[in-house]
Amino acid sequence: MPLASLEVDGHVATLTAAPAGGLADLAFSEALAAVAERIAADTDGIRAVVVTGGADLCFGWSAQALADGAATLGAGFDALAAVPQPVVAAIRGRAHSAGLELALACDIRVAEEGASFAMPETVLGAMPRGGGSQRLPRAIGRAQALRLLLTGEQIDAAEARRIGLVSRVAPAGEALAAAREIAAAIASRGPIATRLAKEAVHRGLEMTLDQALRYELDLTVLLQTTADRAEGVRAFEARRPPRFTGR
Repeated sequence: MPLASLEVDGHVATLTAAPAGGLADLAFSEALAAVAERIAADTDGIRAVVVTGGADLCFGWSAQALADGAATLGAGFDALAAVPQPVVAAIRGRAHSAGLELALACDIRVAEEGASFAMPETVLGAMPRGGGSQRLPRAIGRAQALRLLLTGEQIDAAEARRIGLVSRVAPAGEALAAAREIAAAIASRGPIATRLAKEAVHRGLEMTLDQALRYELDLTVLLQTTADRAEGVRAFEARRPPRFTGR
């Protein structure tokens, strides 16, 4: 089975992560980065992405990877986080260690009722190597991130939703379907608008409020020049669904 594979159905792509032996290494990071690059290069065809790990997302870093190439271990996660299209994670079991870091590289996270979440590296005298120490506080705030990072505590889906780590909790066996439902809804929206909205949020978080507001305005002006924006106006006036082309 490929370390990272991609299937496209309409305008929604499904990325399946399957690190060998349940341990992420440089080969997995490179495979994930390669798939992410394919997604980023196909904004015409792919408008939303679902990420899943098969049975669950519980995998850690291999000892060899940590010893030989720690500096590049997070490249695959970085590439996934950088794709312009919105990305939805479907968490069907455990999102622990590097598995949680994979989920954190996504924009929206959906979990099943029985899912669990943990960043247990400190239990082993280590720390996250795939962006966990940086993306976790950006997702749930500094206090809750430090709680999980420093204690290695495992939390359930209900607690993950309470602290904002996941956006939706689905019944057992339905996380993937729920994630695809969200991705399909995103894909039906204006593709340029959803990409720019994602960009505005991610880049704006690194700016002052004044800078971020100016950046939002710049992106809005850019969006106004597109055929999709004109189609949205025409569709609204005609009271019909818009037919977006990504132009």
